[in-house]
Amino acid sequence: MKKRSRIFLFCLPFLVSVGCAKQKFDIGKEDPEVEITKCFSLSQHHKYEEATECLEIFKSRFPQTAQGQEAELRIAENYFQQQQYLLAADTYLNFVKLHPNHPQVDYALYRAGVSYFKEAPKAVDRDQKYLVKAGEQLEMALRAAPQGTYHDQIVEVLNAVHGRLAKRIYYIANFYYRTGEYISAIGRFKELVDKYPRSPLTAKSLYRLVKANMIEGRQENARQAVETLLQNFPKDHLSAKAEKYFLNRVKK
Repeated sequence: MKKRSRIFLFCLPFLVSVGCAKQKFDIGKEDPEVEITKCFSLSQHHKYEEATECLEIFKSRFPQTAQGQEAELRIAENYFQQQQYLLAADTYLNFVKLHPNHPQVDYALYRAGVSYFKEAPKAVDRDQKYLVKAGEQLEMALRAAPQGTYHDQIVEVLNAVHGRLAKRIYYIANFYYRTGEYISAIGRFKELVDKYPRSPLTAKSLYRLVKANMIEGRQENARQAVETLLQNFPKDHLSAKAEKYFLNRVKK
């Protein structure tokens, strides 16, 4: 019994190492169209790490093929599905760099933008550098294919990006306004109005611009803000309120 136990214990590490070893992929012996389906099958079964390893091997075996380029995109997709958004964005953008004339460049830019968007914190008081990057990639995607297949999806995400960026600017501007730093507030409110004229926060920003400019003795700038409010938001209650405030202060 002791002898058999020693044999079993001796073999156990070997059995564990074999069982835990990574799967080996026999790629490169068949037609690339057939071979790549082996990797795609792993992705479809949510085995993203194994699928990525398979695609990396495939890419090295068929580097100059259309399927090899498709493998690069699929690797990025696998990272995205694993919520490794920064790694996904880098992989999408590397694809664009390597294949600038590929018909799916707009898709890669779009997905890079979405990756950055998902990585960006939702709290307006946090650093939003990834949100800015998301906007840049999405705008590049629209320029790459103005009437492309993904146009509507790109615009939808871009509008969401702009909405969150506008909220951040308003948050900062309103902080300056509440603390009496009106010159700084004016700069930020004006930035929001200029960059995002269709934002739900634009009318509020213009109203704040009227008040801040009047406090700082900038009557002409306040008048222009009132006129913009009346012209662009004639039915908004803030338009009438801003006009009344302006006229009352001018009379004084």
